[in-house]
Amino acid sequence: MTAALTPPPVPGAAIEAGRRARAAPLPAVDSCTVLSATEVTARKLVRADDPYMEGHYPDVTIYPGAFLLESVYQAVLHLVWETRGTQSFAVPTRINSVRFLAALGPGDVLDIRCSCKPAGTDGLDVTADCRKGEAKAAKVSVSFRIVPAAGSTEVADA
Repeated sequence: MTAALTPPPVPGAAIEAGRRARAAPLPAVDSCTVLSATEVTARKLVRADDPYMEGHYPDVTIYPGAFLLESVYQAVLHLVWETRGTQSFAVPTRINSVRFLAALGPGDVLDIRCSCKPAGTDGLDVTADCRKGEAKAAKVSVSFRIVPAAGSTEVADA
């Protein structure tokens, strides 16, 4: 659907309107590719100098699990913006399961592939396969609710 893009933490339309539906702590993906209305991929290079890496297991620096979840979230958010418009946001409602299988260290590339299924009228169930090269890094299952951005009256149809 789209070529790889460098996603901003908040879509330009929301910034121009002076609204922030959420504050992204830091960019947790370097690029996203929306493959279809139900699939998105994302990539993140783990950098030793990223601010959240300092002090996280100081002797063996690894990408924090919370940021891996944030990477999945930001990938899903870009799928929602691409398919439903930038006035829509994905709000995590439930982490169904997370299984961390391999640590990611500086220099590793995190590749994420999210498969999304509609859940009810305004929900999305997401399964994310996270890889480090050929190795599985994590398996994540999260449910989201799709909501309009602050100040918007409705969510655009997919």
